[in-house]
Amino acid sequence: MPTINASKYGFMSNSTTGTGAFTNARNASSASGTAFNQPTGTQTTTSFNIGFSSKGDSATLKRSWWAFDVSTYASGYTITDLQIQFDPTTNTSTNYPIAIVASTAQGNADSNLTQADWNNLEFGTLYGGSSSTYWPDSNSVSTIDLNSTAVSAFSTSYLKMCILWYYDYSGAGSLVTTNGNAYQNYNYVPRITFSAAASGYTKEVNGISSYSKVNGLAKSDISKVNGVE
Repeated sequence: MPTINASKYGFMSNSTTGTGAFTNARNASSASGTAFNQPTGTQTTTSFNIGFSSKGDSATLKRSWWAFDVSTYASGYTITDLQIQFDPTTNTSTNYPIAIVASTAQGNADSNLTQADWNNLEFGTLYGGSSSTYWPDSNSVSTIDLNSTAVSAFSTSYLKMCILWYYDYSGAGSLVTTNGNAYQNYNYVPRITFSAAASGYTKEVNGISSYSKVNGLAKSDISKVNGVE
């Protein structure tokens, strides 16, 4: 089962105050907090802090971005059992729901995050998570399943994602003062695991076992050679 480490990963937060604080924090074009790249040690991967008081509303949201170079598996393979793998910690809030969506940050999985990447994510393209998918409250390496939409991103050679509080993803926020944190040990580099089965013709051709085309046809488009399946 192949494993690919994130080549770029990091997080940042955005804070706002006043009427509509949550919506303004969610939809801002840039972050108010510093972008941290390739962090180490125990950090919050995603968090939220929503406040309501006579002095006004406040909201702080944190999101993480992970980018993977999957070009080796961009074609010629059927990808299944795709998961993210990471090392959470018991500092995590109980029942912290997360969503994983497509990202447009981090270039070709080779660029660091900047504050201007705050809204470089696609709320409409869900890769995983739900209102009942909780960031593990444990000290054990854990996994979360990714869906077929995430698998389809392999054809672009890059799988890039943003991990966030589920109600940041949905836009629902909160109607009461609340907060939560999802922690992670970044000394264990976040990664993906999956199964990859070669597609198309897999037998030797004229004694050659490693090839991408036969008579100009892509290996993945061939089912038989000289009548041999």
